[in-house]
Amino acid sequence: MEHLLQKVGEEILPGVIIVCGGSYRRGKASCGDMDIVITHPDRKSHKGFLPKFVNRLKDMKFLREDLVFSVHSTEGTDSGVDTYFGLCTYPGRELRHRIDLKVYPRDIYAFGLIAWTGNDVLNRRLRLLAESKGFLLDDTGLYPATHSSGGKRTKGSASLKFETEKQVFEFLGFPALEPHERNL
Repeated sequence: MEHLLQKVGEEILPGVIIVCGGSYRRGKASCGDMDIVITHPDRKSHKGFLPKFVNRLKDMKFLREDLVFSVHSTEGTDSGVDTYFGLCTYPGRELRHRIDLKVYPRDIYAFGLIAWTGNDVLNRRLRLLAESKGFLLDDTGLYPATHSSGGKRTKGSASLKFETEKQVFEFLGFPALEPHERNL
């Protein structure tokens, strides 16, 4: 399925990066769903990609049911991350699988890739480590933590910028684990 998605993506937007994350990327023997993380290296062509991609996948009868579909890249909201959650089938089969498509601006792609590769234990450890250093970590970035009037920590306005997952791990002082080493 990853190759099918990469082929369709490349037809729509040459150079697009499409990675199947989650348990597949971690090398697990089976996958409960598909977590697809997408970006484009030119830092701008990702905008508007998801609606075209979803429409093409629906035309092919790959995407069968929509659960969530939100486009923020063209509106500049939600860190510019576009999201599609739905159900898909492999061509020629009827069994439906959950699929999550996330399109990230290139400058926050590493955070999306870490979050959507997982696993959940690693993600919690990284968030706690970030908090111990005065930051808040999520799939859209690593933000300086600020304190609201109620004393609760909130995200600062701008994330630190990192090009790779390895740079995020190194900044946090955590071993730079390869995806297959993240089954904690």
